[in-house]
Formats: sequence, structure tokens, C-alpha cells
Amino acid sequence: MPRPPGSKNKPKPPVNTTGFDDEEWQEAQSTAAGVPPSTPQRHFGGAFDDAPLFPPTTPSGSSSSPSRAAPTSPSKSASSAGSRKPISSKQHLAQMSPSVSFHNIKQFKDESTPQAAKDLWDKYIASAVHQSRVVPSELKAPLETEYNTPKKTNGPIANNVYAPRLYPDRDLLSVLEGVKDVVHQAEVYHGNCHESQWVSKVITPIMSQIQKLRSSVLGGRGISDMNIATVKISPSVLFPTSLVNTFRDGNKKVDYALALKLTSDEDLVLKSAVKKYRVPGGASINQTQSDWTAFVPMFAPVEVKVDGSDPLIQLGIWVSAEVEKRYLEAYTFDLPFPAIAVSDHHWDLWIAYAEGISVKQQQGGKPYRVRFLGPIEMGHTGNATGVFRILYVLKAIVRWGLEVYEPEFMENVFKRYSED
Repeated sequence: MPRPPGSKNKPKPPVNTTGFDDEEWQEAQSTAAGVPPSTPQRHFGGAFDDAPLFPPTTPSGSSSSPSRAAPTSPSKSASSAGSRKPISSKQHLAQMSPSVSFHNIKQFKDESTPQAAKDLWDKYIASAVHQSRVVPSELKAPLETEYNTPKKTNGPIANNVYAPRLYPDRDLLSVLEGVKDVVHQAEVYHGNCHESQWVSKVITPIMSQIQKLRSSVLGGRGISDMNIATVKISPSVLFPTSLVNTFRDGNKKVDYALALKLTSDEDLVLKSAVKKYRVPGGASINQTQSDWTAFVPMFAPVEVKVDGSDPLIQLGIWVSAEVEKRYLEAYTFDLPFPAIAVSDHHWDLWIAYAEGISVKQQQGGKPYRVRFLGPIEMGHTGNATGVFRILYVLKAIVRWGLEVYEPEFMENVFKRYSED
């Protein structure tokens, strides 16, 4: 049971749940907090065999879908002597510590891909992205009235995309109005707005459907759609760093995140317990320290771009910081990350995960790397069918969050701050 406020029982401090040697783990925490290790170098066992815990020195710091614009290339001008360039390409991310790389989704068949990442694809995402019938048949009449006319440039809706009982009856009209609003706003603002306007006019109406998606999946805990565009990664120890001092340490934001809704008692347990300890990744349960996000279990980040730049840069840094948080505080290292990249009309899903690497591969950096597999096309906001496709895949991500992420979070993160 969660510990009520004022309980005389003290919360348990973070414990080593990774299987690494306890002495080594305590030393890792001290090192991350700025305390020099007692020995120059230690080694993991098991999955991280031959990987040093910390290096001797740690660096600071549909067929009718709209056409897709290629991301703009970063500047190729040389930096002035002594200056460091911003991280502006996937190639830059590959040179950071930890290394962040992007690979074709076909590599899911590789033996090195963790089973949890394969399960996210096999059991949740694959069937959703391959499903053609994503539009509620109960809404066929009003949708045909709205879009199947000669004057509509973002229609018509084909007959082979309808299916019954995709949403609860009570939510159907609300979903219909939400989709119509997204299509209209996307048509009005596409190519004629700043990123913040596209987020508020197009992205937010889609994300506001999350609660209806949750109720159409299963009952239980709620899901939040969080606009976190102003929230920074914190503390700086979570930033990916440049081993050769070429790039600035990575501190990027993302626009949205899907998250579990905690009860008020659960929230109090986390806040009262975590803040009692000097944890190496900061007094929070994620890669932020903002008052309204630090104790929220976020599991699917969303980054939006409308200027032709690449949303994967910020997603890569954001996920990297969460991996480092898990690593420093001995949270589960196994769970993947469903990460959503939005470029104008187009929504793509990437599945990210961390894996251990050898001493030779580390080159003095972190004992793990971050890999993204994708892109997995979710849909687009160019017409109603494309928006319904986005919602259908989002529903699969919500289901994974409730069926897989929630129990893992409660067991590996929340449990340490609650009573036996």
C-alpha cells in the first residue's frame, strides 16, 4: 500500500536491481554525484560484460497522403577555434556518449534487438499499422456527407476503411468532431504557420483524443497527453556528452509526451520519498525536474517540426537522457521507447531501446548505446482517413503503456518508494 503523508516509516532508498555488483553500483552513484571513484575502473558482468562502469575520466557536462519534404541539412561550415557546434544531425548524435543511431525497421529481426522491443512491435504496433479498416462504420453517413463531395480536396473516404465498434458509442460524435477539426486546421495552417501554431491547432486536437482511445482499449488507469514544450532535461548529468569536445552537450526539449496518471496518494509517495535522497539523476523519476513533470511516468515522447528540420534530433537526445536516468538509478534497462516524430502532415513512429556495449566500443564513454528502429508510418493529417490511422496507432501505443509499461514502472520505480 502507498505510504500516507506523515508516516513514520522511512522510504527505502534506491536499490540495485540490475544484477550488477552492489559495491560497483554504489561507486557509480558516487561518481555521478561528483564524488571520485575509489578505483580507476570497474567492470560490469552479464549483459554488460567487459564494459567499464565509468571511465577513468568522465566528460563534462494512405495513397493520397501529402508529399513529404526532406529534412534540411545542417550547416557544414567549420566551427571557429575553441567553439563547439550544436547537435544538428543524426550523424552528430552518433558521435555523442551515449551514441544514438537510427536503423531501418527491418533490423528488428537482428538477434541483438531486445525481446521487449520486439514485443512492442510484434504484439502492438505491427497489427495497428497494417490495419486498413480504421474508420468507425457508425460514422460513415456523416463522414460521406462531409467529405465525399466534388468540392472537397481532402476526400473522399473509401468504402474499405470502415469497421464497427472501434470506439465506445458515447465517444463517437466527439471523435468525429475532433477529426473534422484536425483536417480543417491542417488545411488552413499547413505551410503558413510556426511550429507552436501547428502544435496548438493540429497536434493538440489529436492528442486530446487520448482519453477516448484509452476507454476504447480497456479500463483502469488514465493516460495523460502532456504538452511539455517548455520543459528542459535536468540535471545536466543526464545530457549526452561529446567525447571529443566537438559538440555542445545535448539539452533538447520535445513537444508532447504520453504518460500514466498517478493517483494523489501515489504522487505523494513519490514526491516525499524521492526528495529525501541525493539520487545521481536528480530528485525526480524521469529526465526533468519541473514541478509538474518530475514525478510523472512519461513513456512516449512526441516531437513536431514544420520547417523541414529533423524531429529525430530532439527525440534522440530526450530518449538518451531517460536511458541515463534509468542507468544511474538502477531502474529497469529493458523497456523500449515508442517515440513519435511529426513532420508537417506526417506522423512516424520509432522504437528506441538501449543496449550494452564492450569496452572497445565505448571509446571512453558510456557503457551502453541507444538505437532507434523505424520509421513506422502512423498516418497523416492531410485527410480524415489519415487522421483516423494516427488515432488507431496511438490506441496501440496506449494499450502498450497500460499493459506493459505500467506494471514495469510500478515494480521497478514506484515499489522502491512504497511499503512492502
